[in-house]
Amino acid sequence: MPELPDLLYMQPRLQAGLSGRRVTAVEVRQPVVLRSFIDRPPSDILPGLQFTVVSLRGPFIRLATDGSIDIVINLMLAGRLQLQEPGTNALGHCCLSLTLDSGVRLNLCDDEKMAKVYIVRSDEASAVPRFGGQGVDVLSAAFTEDLFVTLAGRHRRKQVRVFINDHSILSAIGNAYADEILFEARIHPKTLVASLTPDQLGALFRAIPGTLAWGAAAVRDAAQPIHVKVRDHMRVRNRHGAPCPRCGTTIRREGVRGRDVFFCPSCQPATRRHFIDWRTAGA
Repeated sequence: MPELPDLLYMQPRLQAGLSGRRVTAVEVRQPVVLRSFIDRPPSDILPGLQFTVVSLRGPFIRLATDGSIDIVINLMLAGRLQLQEPGTNALGHCCLSLTLDSGVRLNLCDDEKMAKVYIVRSDEASAVPRFGGQGVDVLSAAFTEDLFVTLAGRHRRKQVRVFINDHSILSAIGNAYADEILFEARIHPKTLVASLTPDQLGALFRAIPGTLAWGAAAVRDAAQPIHVKVRDHMRVRNRHGAPCPRCGTTIRREGVRGRDVFFCPSCQPATRRHFIDWRTAGA
């Protein structure tokens, strides 16, 4: 799924492509991705609306219009947005396409059909599932070390990977960057929050904005179209079996609450006994 560094790259490009443009046509190919809070079909609601501001809230992209109607998008696992220029091809598995008065098409493509597009009145956006329930924005001034320590104290029984990956607490760290943050902080993903020392909490707090800024710079420097997910810079995520870039130990993979997590067993030593000691297990 696109994560904060990806969304930070997408937002200004969507703003540049959409701001001041009006919707002239709507094509819905996969109705399953649509959720409307307005009792009219999208083909009646959207044409004529002019886009104004593109903003982010956690994993959500909010497209505001001059008609007090917003389009809120959650790309989920495999969703991709494309600004399709005239004369170019659409991506495969296009679920929804909005034609603009510039001739550009805004396409939502998803071969899993899991992405969600919500059409809502601007003052009702908080009713979108999980949109209004986001925790503190980890890139905002409100995200302070004191607040982070307080939040950690409220969730002492959680594994640290679960804690930082919970968007209702911290908005919003995805799976890939959660692994990278824990690698940066040298903390094993299954460590209980309660067992983190003050120094570890401080390291984890600093690793969150630092790692996200590092990721945002890497995505920006790659300069790919907005539908391309840039992951070449990852140090541990999806690097199972590769050498740790820090110490050379083999990167390992474990499961946490049904999700794959990747870590270095030497840089991120376990603080409690697990079924497998990855420091001594064979590849």
